[in-house]
Amino acid sequence: MSERRSKMFGLFVFLVITTGFIYLMITGSAASPKVVYNKIELTGNNRIPTSEYLRYTGLSDSTEYSNLTLLEVKTRFEKHPYMRKAEVEFDGVDKILVEVEEKEIKSALLQKDKLVLVSDDLTILPLFPPTNIRDLPIISNISMDKKNSFSSSNLKLAFKIIDAISISDSSVRKDLAEINLRRGGDVMLTFTGLNFPILFGKNDEVRKALILKSLWQEIKQNENANNTIEYVDLRFKSKVFIGKRKSELIEG
Repeated sequence: MSERRSKMFGLFVFLVITTGFIYLMITGSAASPKVVYNKIELTGNNRIPTSEYLRYTGLSDSTEYSNLTLLEVKTRFEKHPYMRKAEVEFDGVDKILVEVEEKEIKSALLQKDKLVLVSDDLTILPLFPPTNIRDLPIISNISMDKKNSFSSSNLKLAFKIIDAISISDSSVRKDLAEINLRRGGDVMLTFTGLNFPILFGKNDEVRKALILKSLWQEIKQNENANNTIEYVDLRFKSKVFIGKRKSELIEG
């Protein structure tokens, strides 16, 4: 009988403690003041300014932040086409802190008369003004596959060229303006400040990038290069051809 009473007493104590704990949770949360967000601070964005991200996500008006949750803010930012992920937290006062990681955009792509962007995983992205694309080369004259989509093999070739030039010399990469794929033909490059093309061809991207690096300073330091050079041809394994303009064209 005493054992039964002991069990009943233990059960009673457990119920009292549990009920009290639940009561404290309810009354405590009810007593806590509601968090009011007054500002969203964005870090990690490089392609477009904070104001444009806020406009796209519908978070431009701070007077509408009262019913926001951190999860909702995270979800809205991660729906943006440029976004890889967004980490969201409360600063403890009145501010939502959003740290974003944008997708790596490798180039712009000329689609008829319209520019789009291409990410490192070959995803085609829309171009939203005022996106910063000053550092991106433009890929042009890409061939289409049987499904009337951009040729992934052509895009991969363009990316190999970009990567090879980037690794060999950042100054050369900075001036890379256009990769003309010529509908699957030999690739032709144009650079900011040079009035003549570089015939790059296909394959051996790293070797050609290193050759281009060795020629770069000489070309850039030659004040008459734009007047005397018609093209530079890197398509041959053992030789580099530099086409010269005809003298009468130079003089005239």
